[in-house]
Amino acid sequence: MPGPRTEADSSFFRREPRQARSREMVTRILAAARVLLERDGLQRLTTNHIAREAGVDIASLYQYFASKEAILYTLAEQWVQQVQGVYARHRAAFASGDDKTPMLRSLRDVFDELEGLPGNDWNWKHLAPPMAIVPVLRELEAEHETVTAAFWAAWLRHHGVSWPDERLEAFARMLYVQIDSALTLAGRMPPEQARWVRRWQRRQTFALLRECFPRRRSDRRCS
Repeated sequence: MPGPRTEADSSFFRREPRQARSREMVTRILAAARVLLERDGLQRLTTNHIAREAGVDIASLYQYFASKEAILYTLAEQWVQQVQGVYARHRAAFASGDDKTPMLRSLRDVFDELEGLPGNDWNWKHLAPPMAIVPVLRELEAEHETVTAAFWAAWLRHHGVSWPDERLEAFARMLYVQIDSALTLAGRMPPEQARWVRRWQRRQTFALLRECFPRRRSDRRCS
């Protein structure tokens, strides 16, 4: 899971909602930000517009979020936590010794679970681009890359890769960038084209894994 927020002081985040009414207001603010981000784009997103869309006054919004960046961070953090929850469940299965799934089936399972997360397509289309350019979201993205690379390194170890740690980490990070780039591209495309990109992304991943297991031929079944 993500670590402590790097800007969790009053200059960025405000208080956490504790009462049901406050939590409902924050939920409305976040939902309004999603609507406006999809409809108008990042450049036109402002706290005033978000407050108006949510049906709250701007002072109420500022009780919980100091800026639109804080709102975007919260949306991105929710997505990241969902993704890292998938990683955590699989790593727990590795550690317990309960996971006996063959490598290629396991890879499909991970991808299917990630793609089945709520709002996954929306997140790739509307949150992934801000995470690449908004400074505080880039910090979150960098942390997420580290967690994701650690997951893929553990996954590869679990399936028998014996490379030194340094080489394995480099490969895991490259795997992450390959997947991330392809799915970010798919998020910007019409549905039919996006399906092709996601299909090619999986094939690219299977092809990369040949570097780890150069003598295996069973990867032909992955297409």
